[in-house]
Amino acid sequence: MMKPYREIAKITEPMRKFQEQLAEQSKAIQKAIEPTLELQKKLAEPLMNFQKSFENINKIYTSIPKFENPFLEHLEAFKKIGERLKEYAKETPEYFLLIAQHGWFIDLESELNLPSKVAYNIKDKRVDLADEMLVDYYKTNIDDIFEKLIKRHYNRKEILKSIKNSFEDGNYSLLIPSVLTQVDGICFDFTKKKFFIKEKKNKKYKFLPEVIAELEKSAENFLSLYLSPLQNQTPIMAREQDIGKFPCKLNRHEILHGISTDYGTEINSLKVISLLKYVSDLLTDLDDKTLSTTKNIEHLADGASIKDDSF
Repeated sequence: MMKPYREIAKITEPMRKFQEQLAEQSKAIQKAIEPTLELQKKLAEPLMNFQKSFENINKIYTSIPKFENPFLEHLEAFKKIGERLKEYAKETPEYFLLIAQHGWFIDLESELNLPSKVAYNIKDKRVDLADEMLVDYYKTNIDDIFEKLIKRHYNRKEILKSIKNSFEDGNYSLLIPSVLTQVDGICFDFTKKKFFIKEKKNKKYKFLPEVIAELEKSAENFLSLYLSPLQNQTPIMAREQDIGKFPCKLNRHEILHGISTDYGTEINSLKVISLLKYVSDLLTDLDDKTLSTTKNIEHLADGASIKDDSF
């Protein structure tokens, strides 16, 4: 279970407690939040209808006299949770895309606030600081990242071990093309489509990775919040004529076709490793169909406790 999901599960715990008191004290309010509970079961359009339900709660909360009552405290907590989830849903795709346009992809097992910290620095024109944060993150976690990649993609064990060794030895010019081939390979293992083959027939996805249609179709949950780097143009995937539009010039086409000759740096190595981990996170979670948070939120609607599953 991915760490951001664990964090979201934690902040929904007050909702479960609130639900128990709500059933005892007010059938009217219970009826008002039924759309939210139903949404938690289905997670079909996770946050649009969610927002409407919280707006109903806000109206009810405003109309109730404010006197000391544990019930009202839970109602206020429920309201705050809704506001936090709405903010998270709105900003997360923007953060992920902004970061990807600078050549980085977020590890979906990192801390929930990492994307916002990095994005704020980029917006404040402190790109060097944003780069430092992500370089530090990926260098610190490099052993754990490759351990998980090898566990998930065991048929690629020797290649992945070679990539890790190349990083440790500073052989960045050899590492980067190898990582890019593995991104394609992992996508093919799961979807029979390649990441760097661009969609040409479907106008909606034109010049985007052909795998995105498969991912969108399967991501009927919070995972859809993290797809923005694949739903939009980013430098690693861009056509030659479009590379100049991006602040980062790290481009797969120019590397593999021998056009770029100065790509072999530590930071570029970590950027492509971040892409490999990001793609692996998405594909393995969708393929497993476990989505523990989805199941836990469904349990919440039934009055069950949320569990925190570890990787």
